[in-house]
Amino acid sequence: MKTVLLSQLKTDEVVKVLKANGLVVYPTETVYGLGVDATSEMALEKLWKFKGERGNKPVLVAVSGVAMAEEYVILSDLGKKVVQKYWPGAVAIVATSKNKVSKKAQGETNTLGLRNPDSKDILEIIDIFGKPITSTSANVSGAMTAKSLKEFLETVPKEKQKLIDLFIDAGELLLRQPSTIVDTTGKEIKILRQGSIVVEV
Repeated sequence: MKTVLLSQLKTDEVVKVLKANGLVVYPTETVYGLGVDATSEMALEKLWKFKGERGNKPVLVAVSGVAMAEEYVILSDLGKKVVQKYWPGAVAIVATSKNKVSKKAQGETNTLGLRNPDSKDILEIIDIFGKPITSTSANVSGAMTAKSLKEFLETVPKEKQKLIDLFIDAGELLLRQPSTIVDTTGKEIKILRQGSIVVEV
């Protein structure tokens, strides 16, 4: 597992890993996330091998902005209002999928969960990569989520660490609630997970 400080990060290095179906741990506003090419079956298989779960659960994917979101989902008027008000930030939306990501990311649904991280560095990576990346917590299923590289090394088994191609180290992250997830496929917002932000539109 290679580590690189966020302050010394070279975007093209991360993009190269993602293009090779690699697994990247990266900082978000809430916890360290696990990023792979959300359109690649091979990359998703590697992610689920790390997580230790069956790969039929939907995962959130991170996009560079509204334009990329609309390539992968159908944004309802409600969805557009939410993203215009709360993106970038710790709010994820669930919208009707255009089925352009791997089924191993979408799960057995016709919807997709999207978020737009509030990090200039991560948004630049996604923008240059040109495709969504997964945004699930960087922990083995059932284990605590690490807030730092030190915690990650202490809590993740050695054989699992070997699956990680690159760890982007931003130091210890502040303890925060997870992102809020809202379903925007209906006529009214449905809160699927209440996180740090209260969504009102």
